[in-house]
This record gives sequence, C-alpha cells and structure tokens, in this order.
Amino acid sequence: MTQGSTITTLQIRSIDNMNVVTYLRVSSEQQAERQLSIPAQREALERYALDRGWKIIREYVDEAKSAKSDDRPEFQRMIAAAQQTNKSFQAILVHKFDRFSRNRTDHVVYKALLKKQGIVVLSATEPTEPDTPHGLLLEGMLEVISEFYHMNLKHETIKGMKENALQGFHCGGRAPFGYRLVRTGSKVNYELGPDEEVKIIKQIFSMAAQGMGGKKIARFLNEQGIPAGRKWIASTILAILNNEAYLGHRVWNKKMETRGRNRPQSEWIISENSHPAIIDKKIWDAAQMELHLRRLKI
Repeated sequence: MTQGSTITTLQIRSIDNMNVVTYLRVSSEQQAERQLSIPAQREALERYALDRGWKIIREYVDEAKSAKSDDRPEFQRMIAAAQQTNKSFQAILVHKFDRFSRNRTDHVVYKALLKKQGIVVLSATEPTEPDTPHGLLLEGMLEVISEFYHMNLKHETIKGMKENALQGFHCGGRAPFGYRLVRTGSKVNYELGPDEEVKIIKQIFSMAAQGMGGKKIARFLNEQGIPAGRKWIASTILAILNNEAYLGHRVWNKKMETRGRNRPQSEWIISENSHPAIIDKKIWDAAQMELHLRRLKI
C-alpha cells in the first residue's frame, strides 16, 4: 500500500495476511468495568484478527486516560506512525469506536487523515462499512451516541459530586497533610491524622501568624528535621496556609479543570464544619493577614 492510495473498508476486510495495529484505551473511572479492561479488549482484538488471518504487528495502549486525543501519548504515537512513508500496516483495530475517540470532531479529523494514508479504523464489535451511504450513517450514529453518553455521564458525575460536596463529604483525591480518609457507608470524609502531623500543621500556621513566609517556614522545618525524612518547599507551605480544610471546611469546585486557576469564588461550594478542624479562626485570620501583607510588599 503506497502513501496516499485509497482502499475501501469492504476491500480491506477481505485481505488475508494483512498487517494491523491495535489501539486499546481505558479511563480511570472505567478500569473496574471488566468488559472495558485492557486484558478484555486485547483478548477480543487478538481473536478478531486471528479469525481473519490478520497479523497484529504492534499494540498501542493508553491506560487511565481521557478520550481527548491530546491527552493520549500512545494514540499520538500511533497517528505519527501511520503518517510514515515506510509504515507497514493497513488498518487500526479497536474494540469499539469509542476507544478510538468519544469526540465526534476527533473521529472526523483523524479518520480523514488516516484515509489519506490508506489506513482505515475498524471496530471488532461494531462492524460497519463507512464507504457505503448506510454504513457511513451507522458509523456516524455510533460516534454521536458515544459522545452523548460520555457528555451525559460527565454531567451526571459532576451533579453527584456537587451534591456530595454540599453534604460536606470528600469528592476525590488525597486527604490534606494532617488528615486521613475515613469511609462511613458509601461516604468518605476526613478524620484527624497522626498527632505529629496535626502538631506540624498548628506550628506552620503559628509561624505564619508571626510573620514568617513560606520559604522561611520550609527552611526551619527542614533544618529541624520536622518530620524526619520529609523535605518541605515554600509552595507546599503556602498551599497548606491557603487550605480551608484546616478550619474544618470542605471546599469543592475551586480549581478550573485546565491550568489550575481558581474559579470565581461565587462558584465554589463550601461546606462548613464538615470535619474536625485543626486550627481555629483566630489563627487562620492572623496567618492570612500576614500573608496578605507580605504580598503587598512584593
């Protein structure tokens, strides 16, 4: 197959001894679903290729990745390989089209790019013939349904997390230093961690309230070996000093999904007294005032 040549899906399905590559993907929230696991996808693709006399020459796998093409390094390596003049495969085989992408735009763009290279995308569980009008319609419908499912799932997940946050429960991630996660039924919350960690948090806020900055506090803790084996940096200290969790408050939806910037405060969901506080409001206010004054001096 030469670069730029075209081949129909009907033709490519009838080729014996064809070289293909497989692409497998599972997102972090889907890893527990057996039918979508990497081993399950691999088994289905190998069986599908074997039944047709095709040879799998390489496997590309993105684990715990989103469906966004830019976030999938193996997907991008596969696309790059498809554009090489000396490529040795004629098709990309996936378990379902939503493994290739759940974004309709990505489907159109990347499939058009691959078609120029004489490569088609085939699904082992959704056989379609996109070179025919009916096949094109069917494949497009499958892609749209997949994108709708993904967007609806995201919407429902966010709605559930919002309700969880309003009730003052944990919505994912690690517990802040000084706390531990504890599960009660289906809900997760914070409980006080080891006494040593709680004492360190109180010490950090006390030093900040006395006018010490993040660098100075970090240097002091490192010099004293508090705690043993831990290396503090200024940014970690400042993150602690700006974390309302130490007041006993749960704050959700503070950060934007991209670039880590804060959302407008009106969009934050704050649940007060959702877990035991480590510091009181007086120390918090004093530390925040000193931090504010230090920023004004910069």
